Amino acid sequence: MLRRFVALWGLAVLVSLSACKTNYVDPDQSAAEQNETDIKTYVTQNNLNAQRTTSGLYYVITTANPNGKKPGIGDELEFNYKLFTLGNVKVDSSKKDTAVYLPFGLGAMLPGLEEGMSLMREGEKATLLMPAYLAFGSRAQPLIPANSAVRFDVQLLRARTEDQQIQDYLDRQKLTVSEATTNGVRVVKTTTVPTGAALATGQTVKVNYAGRLLRGKTDFDKGTIDVTLGQRQVVAGFEEGISKLRVGEKALIIFPSAQGYGTQGRSSNGVYVIPPYSPLAFEIEVVSVR
Repeated sequence: MLRRFVALWGLAVLVSLSACKTNYVDPDQSAAEQNETDIKTYVTQNNLNAQRTTSGLYYVITTANPNGKKPGIGDELEFNYKLFTLGNVKVDSSKKDTAVYLPFGLGAMLPGLEEGMSLMREGEKATLLMPAYLAFGSRAQPLIPANSAVRFDVQLLRARTEDQQIQDYLDRQKLTVSEATTNGVRVVKTTTVPTGAALATGQTVKVNYAGRLLRGKTDFDKGTIDVTLGQRQVVAGFEEGISKLRVGEKALIIFPSAQGYGTQGRSSNGVYVIPPYSPLAFEIEVVSVR
């Protein structure tokens, strides 16, 4: 899993909100026209001061925060949502006191939801009215017939860069960084062995490891691997983290996607194991060197 040269890329379906590519167009023109009519009627009946984008998304910023940060590509969005039909039937929502976390700008959510987020700032709330081709398209959902327009009420809590995500992770876990490199690799030593052999370029190091996403509940990969330092056999952040240790030492290493799987991420059978722009955390132990 750590090897640089293994590649199998695909489109992620990360949560139930993920469904469409952002360039999806509903082939049923009559459905699109009906959606437009239905949304306009809803706007009028509910006295909404809605704006329309060129894609056909209608939106209203219901709570503004002009000084809030706007999302950037690859940011982790933390948000709450409620999903309704245009008949005001509640279909779904984020769990109480539990936000949803998704990467922004990578097609990891419905096109209309992602576009709506692009119009918002941290701390803002919005109502998004989207035609089917920006929502669930021709796929019927529980309580939502095929080709139906829908409404999302969204609250954008935070948009976090990778560095902010890493700092949040360190704060949540109450971790103290032992060393931080200019490439953004953070090393948190959990077992120190001052008398252990130092590591050098060209040596082959045996390492036990387990890797997780910063919000991951389980390891996406774990095992034992031999790494020859300086040969770029593994992702850069992993190798740099190893190089900061001695034989027998254990550490948690955290690094940004630029030192990991970058803008492509890593997938298996068309589903992302590591989404693009994902910082990673690895528990590692240097077992031996030769």
